Amino acid sequence: MNNDQRVRSRNDDIPVTINFINESNWKALLLWCDYEGRRVLYASIGAGRSCSLFSFLTHPWLAVDSTSFYPMPLRVTTRKEPSNALDATSTDSPSVFTPIEQYISPQTPGLICVSIQLPVLSLAELCKRRVQTVYAPEHIRQLDLPHFLINSLLRPLAVPWDRLATNRS
Repeated sequence: MNNDQRVRSRNDDIPVTINFINESNWKALLLWCDYEGRRVLYASIGAGRSCSLFSFLTHPWLAVDSTSFYPMPLRVTTRKEPSNALDATSTDSPSVFTPIEQYISPQTPGLICVSIQLPVLSLAELCKRRVQTVYAPEHIRQLDLPHFLINSLLRPLAVPWDRLATNRS
């Protein structure tokens, strides 16, 4: 992807508090897209847990599964209109949430609640994730599976972030 087309934060002076609620049974990693379009690992949210953070309008966020790094759908839960209740993501990247003024409710000004959902995955992806979470790599090598499957299961995952939030510049 060309750096000019990457999802990135834009300057904005309207602060918001975003409450991310992990409604899935998977541990989620919360990533912020910085001003250069780099993904910054910001927080880890356990199943059924939540994380409130200070942000600004126009600052994109995404959540990924902590095991497989699959993107996890995000949904705004403070919207009044049912037809738009699921429209929490960018049209450019369906797993990226960018706060906008329409998500701020008069009842809770400056607060946006976003639920983290389970991703829709193929059976093959779910099976791969399950094997990787149940077996250590040395045990995967011993499974009675074709070599191409073992190689796929052992292939290292590329982390979906460029830096950690503690290294802010």
